[in-house]
Order: sequence, then structure tokens, then C-alpha cells
Amino acid sequence: MKAFFSMIKQWDIVIIVVLVSLSFLPVFIFSYVQAGKITENSMNVAVISARNQEIERITLTGNTGNQFLNIPEIECDLNAVEITNEQIRVKRSTCPEQICVRRGYINKPGQTIVCIPHKVIIEIETDEGVTDELIISS
Repeated sequence: MKAFFSMIKQWDIVIIVVLVSLSFLPVFIFSYVQAGKITENSMNVAVISARNQEIERITLTGNTGNQFLNIPEIECDLNAVEITNEQIRVKRSTCPEQICVRRGYINKPGQTIVCIPHKVIIEIETDEGVTDELIISS
């Protein structure tokens, strides 16, 4: 162990610390961009896609109660997608590893549930509130 520490120089430690610090930069940038998209008029929408085609858009903001979706394009069990209040999850699936089921509920913009065997993606997006402004170009 003594031989290992004799090989490491002071600038090696500085470079390692700088590189490790820079590796977290994308996380901070992504969080900052996502936080900037959320306004008081924005609404969270769950977008369900299967085989690269958008199947359904469900508004989560203001949603109450418990609802099950039966989407024939998804080859999982019937009523596999569950919406509870302002959250969505895959309750059960026929895929072997159950990664989409273990993901649990999602409710924040940018979160996704992916089921690779069935080619299904559920992601949360932010839709801006409808404004009454008209844009007139000349």
C-alpha cells in the first residue's frame, strides 16, 4: 500500500477531484432546466407510447381517485396501468424481469417507465397552460 501512495502526486488528487465534480454537472443542469419548465400554469401529463407511437395522453395535475387503463396496444395484463391521484405506474406486466413494475409511481416531469419487451414508454411531460394571447405576424 505504501508503494501505491508513493506513486500518487498532489496534482493527481486535484485532477481526480475536479473530474469527479464535473461528472455531476449534467445532473445539476438537467435539474435546473426541468425546474425552469414548471410554472404555476403548467400541468403534468403522462404520455403513453407503444412501438414509437403515442397511444394516450393523461392529465395528472388535479387528478383524484384511482383509475385503471385498459390499453390494447400494450401487451401486458388487462388494466395494467394504474393512475392514483397525480401519479401513474405499471401495476402488473407479463415481462420476465418486471422492471417496469418495480419502477413504481412516477409524478414529476422527466420521469419515465420503460418496458423493453413490450416496447412501452410512459413519461411525464409538462404542458403549459392555455393562454388567451394571439400572436399576429406581419
